[in-house]
Amino acid sequence: MPSLISGGSRPALPHILCYHKIERRLELGVTRLSPRRFARQMERFARDGWRCLTLDELLAAARGERRPGPRELAITFDDAYRGLREHAFPVLEALGFAATCFVITEYAGRLNRWDVAYGGRRFAHLAWRDIRRWQGRGITFASHTASHPRLTWLTASEVRRELAASRAEMRAALGGEPRAVSYPFGAATGRERALALEEGYEAGFALAGRWTGDPMSITRLPVYPWALPRPGIGALASVERLGAVAANRCAVGTSLWKAWRERPDAPPAIGIEALAGD
Repeated sequence: MPSLISGGSRPALPHILCYHKIERRLELGVTRLSPRRFARQMERFARDGWRCLTLDELLAAARGERRPGPRELAITFDDAYRGLREHAFPVLEALGFAATCFVITEYAGRLNRWDVAYGGRRFAHLAWRDIRRWQGRGITFASHTASHPRLTWLTASEVRRELAASRAEMRAALGGEPRAVSYPFGAATGRERALALEEGYEAGFALAGRWTGDPMSITRLPVYPWALPRPGIGALASVERLGAVAANRCAVGTSLWKAWRERPDAPPAIGIEALAGD
């Protein structure tokens, strides 16, 4: 389908949000949002006449095949935490909102041991049975790689393995391959984007960046605890975005900590890792 955008300018994207944990349990990190606050945000969007796009509609907009409406947004979730099945998906279903959820395939049904246990807390991911239950009920599932490494720190062959393994695992579990990938930590250069395209992905999702018109680098606003009642909307939206950019850049600390802990000569786990519970 030809692009609806004339003059060579980049296609217009709808408002795109990225959530992580929707949990009652507290932690020291910034990616958790309480179920009550998430529900209030979604209800506010619904009350104000917003509509949520499916992944197909979002990708059509990114390719310039569809102009997003002034009150259209896309809801995405990175990591596919188990709390979504109780605290997020039912809220969206009740409001008639669609969403896209990106799965770390090797951790489906397992604890988030790929992450630092901030405050000693571990969180479980959705199991494949949960994912199959919600597939087709307004939730589209796509890839967040196989094991959530920072792709920019891997060799090209390692990046290919992460991307290919995730596609194979989703095909085996769900009967179809994912159309899109969300880059862990939102980190991707031209190399990772090209490799994702070569591995069969139609689109790639980043975080807190600038939209350049490349469907392999669709930018989203990560939602943190300080978000506005309608995240990214309103007079203070620019300030919220600056905070999101800063927080996302700080996420490199997680990668550094994991790299240090995985050294062959690393000492036994202490501190926050030793406190991690199941």
